[in-house]
Amino acid sequence: MLKSLFRRTKKSRADEIYVSLVARARHEDFYSAGIVPDTFDGRFEMMVMHLYLVHSRLKDASEAGRQFSQELFDAFIADMDAGLREAGVGDQTVPKRINKMTRVFYGRTGAYDEIFDDVTDTTTKLEATISRNLFPDDDEGDVAAQSKTLSNYMMHERSLLEAMSEQDIAQKASLFSGAPTLDVKGAN
Repeated sequence: MLKSLFRRTKKSRADEIYVSLVARARHEDFYSAGIVPDTFDGRFEMMVMHLYLVHSRLKDASEAGRQFSQELFDAFIADMDAGLREAGVGDQTVPKRINKMTRVFYGRTGAYDEIFDDVTDTTTKLEATISRNLFPDDDEGDVAAQSKTLSNYMMHERSLLEAMSEQDIAQKASLFSGAPTLDVKGAN
């Protein structure tokens, strides 16, 4: 019995991709340049954004692609659960917080889907949604420029994922690698 407690489990491809997603969402360029607030909420929003990008790409995929997307989401929930427990959140509170995070994810997913499904004025709607989610009470800084930069970044990354097959997504060592290029004109 004790052996099973200490046995290492092999990481799945979804776990490996999730690690690259986390690395990109936490990339210092988002925060040091002041594009994203370096707060729990800012980092969580970036996680949700990157998870959404992959999740939305695979939502109309084959059964294997949708299963991979679900495994990626499960890795996200397991990571959030572990993070909350590590931060000392009580056992009875963790499920409530996970439930709230899941609702936020699906709320963002619905908003982003609505924006991308309606191709009229996508950029303006995406900028407004990013502004509302990341900077709800920000009276300082250039929220419009920050939202535009993230909107351009998100659309660029989405187009890269759209160009990949679902097999490429599942097999790629890192979907998000290197530093994001962030400027108001767009991401490269």
